[in-house]
Amino acid sequence: MTVNPYGMTRFTGKVALITGGASGIGRATAQRLAAEGAQVIVVDNNAEMGQKTVDGITSEGGSAIFLHGDLADDESIAALALAMRERFVTLDMLVNNAAIHRPGRIEDGGWLNNWEIESRIGFRGWLLLTQHLLPMLKQAGGAIVNVSSEAGFVGRPGQVVYDAIKAAIVSATKTMAQEFADAGIRVNAVAPGWTVTEMHFDRHPDPSARRMELESLSITSCVMKRLAQPSEIAGAIAFLLSDDASYITGTTLHVDGGRVGLSVK
Repeated sequence: MTVNPYGMTRFTGKVALITGGASGIGRATAQRLAAEGAQVIVVDNNAEMGQKTVDGITSEGGSAIFLHGDLADDESIAALALAMRERFVTLDMLVNNAAIHRPGRIEDGGWLNNWEIESRIGFRGWLLLTQHLLPMLKQAGGAIVNVSSEAGFVGRPGQVVYDAIKAAIVSATKTMAQEFADAGIRVNAVAPGWTVTEMHFDRHPDPSARRMELESLSITSCVMKRLAQPSEIAGAIAFLLSDDASYITGTTLHVDGGRVGLSVK
């Protein structure tokens, strides 16, 4: 088993699939679930980064494989589901995390160029993947966590597509919880606040410097006055997937340093 600083092995013998698992919150979640004993399937469109995540897990004794998946492509989703059925009988945990972010304002029509690709990857694609994987989840009576965002609750200028998708995820989570309850499947969401991930520093001219800047940044938009680390979001996801959350379904857990739930003075 991979190095486990958490003192828990809640997922021994269980299979977990994480979309967007090559980086950021997805990678941190894969690492956390593997550390607690899960067989992890890292799904991403970036094979190089996805395999790097897997190699990091297995080098510490964890169990992980990489499967390619392009959530913008229905055929790729079907092939991914087939590959899962060929390798595993059941699926215990599904983390719908993959998303992309492309800003665009309503007034100038910038959002139109973003709508199709953002909605396919960040909503439609993982909903279709869930449909394909549902028989495997039913076998296990599994748990699903969908990754929303504080952006789905606060709204921001120039972010209409991304923010609308994250709000839709909250609604879809409730519907999924209703539809899957009879199969013993729990469905919840997490809504992270601003988190130090590649989405926020990879395109910077100096990614390393930008990452360090974000990690030390003091912000006024949440009461904890700092950004989250991916591992902090992963911890919340792990809780919702675990039997510790056995009576929780259809809810959204805000992991945002108090931004949405508390008034910032």
